[in-house]
Amino acid sequence: MKFVTRTGLTKAVTSPVPGALLFGSSPAEYGVPLAVAEVEAMQTLSRRSFEKAGLAKNDRVLFAVAHAGSPAVGLLAQAAAPLVSSVAMTSPKGRLRLLSTIRTLKPNVLVTTPCGAADFLARLYMEFNVDPVELDLTKIILVGEIASPGVKDRVAKEFEADLSELYCDPVFGAALAARKGGAWELADERVLARGSIAADEITGQDISGDGELLLRPTWSAAIADMVIRTGQVIQGDAGDAGLFNHTVGDHVLARGQFVSLPLLRRQLALIDGISRWTLTVDRGDRTLDNLVLTIAFERETLVSNPMWKGRIQQALNAATPIQIEIKTELLSPDTPRTKESVVDRRGHHLGMVRA
Repeated sequence: MKFVTRTGLTKAVTSPVPGALLFGSSPAEYGVPLAVAEVEAMQTLSRRSFEKAGLAKNDRVLFAVAHAGSPAVGLLAQAAAPLVSSVAMTSPKGRLRLLSTIRTLKPNVLVTTPCGAADFLARLYMEFNVDPVELDLTKIILVGEIASPGVKDRVAKEFEADLSELYCDPVFGAALAARKGGAWELADERVLARGSIAADEITGQDISGDGELLLRPTWSAAIADMVIRTGQVIQGDAGDAGLFNHTVGDHVLARGQFVSLPLLRRQLALIDGISRWTLTVDRGDRTLDNLVLTIAFERETLVSNPMWKGRIQQALNAATPIQIEIKTELLSPDTPRTKESVVDRRGHHLGMVRA
């Protein structure tokens, strides 16, 4: 049994799989292959989770979630299709487009992130002058984020909808667990475990205690003997947050997607003059996460140089599809001397180093 992080998956997967579908992030940080039969086995697990989440024969489902660079969302929709009347997908970006899609397709089930649902709800009231109940969404399934306190209850109440939750793993995007009014239920108790954050050991087969969630992809021949550290942590009672309430390691969860710190580090290293950088993530009272990258330069001429700011923007575009604001400053004697840091004012990300 070999423990590996998502960052280490590229080196871990060495055997080619003919005719495989590759799963990874955007931009590609790794590519994990699945043969057709393995994809079907994974789909079976997702289908079980959708059943546990409460999908029924007459439901019309709309997916408004993103997993850029991976076939995950399309496969989730396919997994749900045999259980319901119809399934459609739309981009989570653009709330007016989402509203237009709902009015056209008339789904009764919306699958989205907690922040996406809260933001859509706020815009329905403030910008579109629409009563949420008019949309006839009888079920809402939340997935992909650590929810702010009270968000789930508010969304369910305002839409007058039954609310359930899914857990999708960060590598394949498979729906492996669901919760509908009670405890989390696994599609297969073998696929997730709980482990020590600092050591390579499994501490429990349940997913209710403290520790890092470990993915055991039994459906994949290429990595079936591996235990993948998800970077998703249960600390105390996850409760309203979701299945997990913290993250740790090289990936920061924001806006329903993961920012890869190794990719960000690699891109910023190509720009001359950067002394240190800080990625700040905040949610505050807003519905969506706000990300700011602060760059400290040693040379004052670079601080307000539009060419250098453009290069930083290109580096961010190459490292993540998530929108990040850029701020620049001059390195001062009081500036911390650490080369890089993450400041998570939401309290979600515990640190880059597990130890």
